[in-house]
Amino acid sequence: MKEVAEESYGLTKVAIAQISATVLGAIFWLVFATIIHPIAYGRLAWLVSIAMLLSTLCLFGLGKTIATYYPKEGDDRLLSDSVLIVLISSLAVGGIVSVFLNPFVGLLTIALSFFSIAFYSELGKRQYKNYMWMWIGVRSASLVIPVIMYYLWGLIAGILAGLAAAYFIFGSWILREINPHLGFTKVRNKLGFVLNSWGADMGGVAVNFFDKFLIGWLFTMTVLGFYQLAYRIFVLFGVLPQILFFYLLPEKSAGKGTRRVELFGILVSLTLAGLVFVLAPVFMPKFFPSFAGGVRAVQIMGFAIIPATISKIKISDLYSREKANLVFGSRLIALGIGIIGIILSFNRSLGLLGLASSLLAIQVSLAASLIFLPKLFKRGEAGEMAISVIGMVLVTALLLSFTGGQGLKIETHGERVEGTGLAMDTNIKIIVLDENTERAKTAIRNAFDEINRVEDLMSVEKKTSEIYALNHSGTVWVDLSPEVLKVLKESKKYSNLTDGRFDSTVKPLVSLWMEKVKETGKVPEPNELTESIELVEWRNLVIDENEGRARFLKGGMKVTLGGIAKGYAIDQACEVLSEHGIQKALVEIGGDIRTIGNESWTIAIQHPREDEYLGKIELENKAIATSGDYRRYFFLGQQRVHHLINPKTGRPAENCIGVTVVADNCVAADALSTGVFIAGPEDGKNMLDNLGMKGLIIASTEELVKSDLWDFELD
Repeated sequence: MKEVAEESYGLTKVAIAQISATVLGAIFWLVFATIIHPIAYGRLAWLVSIAMLLSTLCLFGLGKTIATYYPKEGDDRLLSDSVLIVLISSLAVGGIVSVFLNPFVGLLTIALSFFSIAFYSELGKRQYKNYMWMWIGVRSASLVIPVIMYYLWGLIAGILAGLAAAYFIFGSWILREINPHLGFTKVRNKLGFVLNSWGADMGGVAVNFFDKFLIGWLFTMTVLGFYQLAYRIFVLFGVLPQILFFYLLPEKSAGKGTRRVELFGILVSLTLAGLVFVLAPVFMPKFFPSFAGGVRAVQIMGFAIIPATISKIKISDLYSREKANLVFGSRLIALGIGIIGIILSFNRSLGLLGLASSLLAIQVSLAASLIFLPKLFKRGEAGEMAISVIGMVLVTALLLSFTGGQGLKIETHGERVEGTGLAMDTNIKIIVLDENTERAKTAIRNAFDEINRVEDLMSVEKKTSEIYALNHSGTVWVDLSPEVLKVLKESKKYSNLTDGRFDSTVKPLVSLWMEKVKETGKVPEPNELTESIELVEWRNLVIDENEGRARFLKGGMKVTLGGIAKGYAIDQACEVLSEHGIQKALVEIGGDIRTIGNESWTIAIQHPREDEYLGKIELENKAIATSGDYRRYFFLGQQRVHHLINPKTGRPAENCIGVTVVADNCVAADALSTGVFIAGPEDGKNMLDNLGMKGLIIASTEELVKSDLWDFELD
């Protein structure tokens, strides 16, 4: 009876700790889902995931080592050695992250490392009451302090700082356990287990957090925001696996029987999965209307509670038997499956449902690996190491194949040769009609290289580009190539033709709305708008063609060639195709298109508000470009915020939702579609008519306004 009472006491305290940690942690994410925009929400999830990955790196598997060996040995020197190692590693990694990425991510990395080794210490000592209050305290503080910091600061940085403060408060006490002595002998004696635990921990944290890192890198932060909310709901209902693991590990290590607890846990996991499936469609639209599109993703993730429970039971058993390398190998295999799922979701545009399915696949494959691999390889050390090697090779191969998959892909269908790839942050398509398919392939490759070359010259992001150098020059002269000077001169030409509606110096306003607003979730203050507007004036960009240089007249000015560089790259690609003897071709970059030759191409015009085409036109030896508020945008409450900023008001243009312009070249079509969009239906039509251009304007009322020369039938 005494043993049953002790089992019940320990399980109760661990259960309370994990339920409190999970519920309060979920509340944190649910609260911020109502405060900040999904894009800022996604960015927060991305940065926290990085900190979690790095803090696990700093732990070196020593937490599991303490929880496994301290109940058997009670050796305080093992604890002292472990804490000192974590202190040194976390300060080093946190310092590097603070310098090169984000200082608050660095602080959070250090704080999480301290807290992790601290709670594992309490587990190892089987001090379940202390363990419980640590989790309740840190989760409560990490809910309250970040909210206060955000409202005082108004930035994601405030939330990160608040989280770091909370984990420092409840984790830094572990430093008193340090009692330095030479050699770290207690850790060295268990080095094999430590390294295997480290690998298993890295695999585990990768399974739980690497998906957010990868999604934030491949997809938009909006998609990551939706995914994160769905994931947090999964975690909220999936508290059971965490309870089981943190209770079962020290109990199994101490030789206690736990079968009844395991069977009960599996039955409860089935019930929780059913509840998630039933409740998600009811509560998501009501409480999180901005995230209502994630209902099906939540339902899919809910089923992952079942394999997650089985996995935690098996992991606690393997750790207690000092088989951390089996856990490591299983997690690497599951991670490989997850990476496949995320990459397939990206390449096949499966979106949020594909990502949710990849999480379910991770949990199912992890549970299967943990069950079958130990049986397959028995207890042979060679077999267990083979699992780890296979897993690592799998993940490495996937990452390498993904890296290689971002280049140009060419397919041949008779005389039609089609190349697709990624450049300029969007999709590229080059189609050539030529009976000489080898010539066509060579021409497509060179045209694709030309697009990349233009991007390297004119990107605002790449530090090696000439535009980047100009944007960071202050007011001093910057030597530029004739080609970049030509495009800057063209941009000034269209600024003049559009009365400043098209303005390449609008970059400060674009950054304000598309970067800072995403992070803060707030409309810019009037003084912020005024300060940014004062930095926008195309006449203050001075070009000296004779000397091959340019400069700004006011410090803080920046240019973005987003409204003209795609058009220029398309025109250049068409020139390359022509130089290779290609007579019939189409080049498309992110919806902007130019065709060459006497071939007629059917071009669809997207409806700005419906998932259908507004109509189709036939295009021959012309260029077409479309600007719309549906391409790069996000919602701030009910307001649609997009990247087409009116330089005069400092706000996203409001009177149009889409503009399509047809011209002889793509530079003209690209620049004028932007200028007309910002000018609005009436002024935009007059502008097109005065220039003798063909254009279709979709007003904010969805009324179609055509220029006088527009002679296309929308089939």
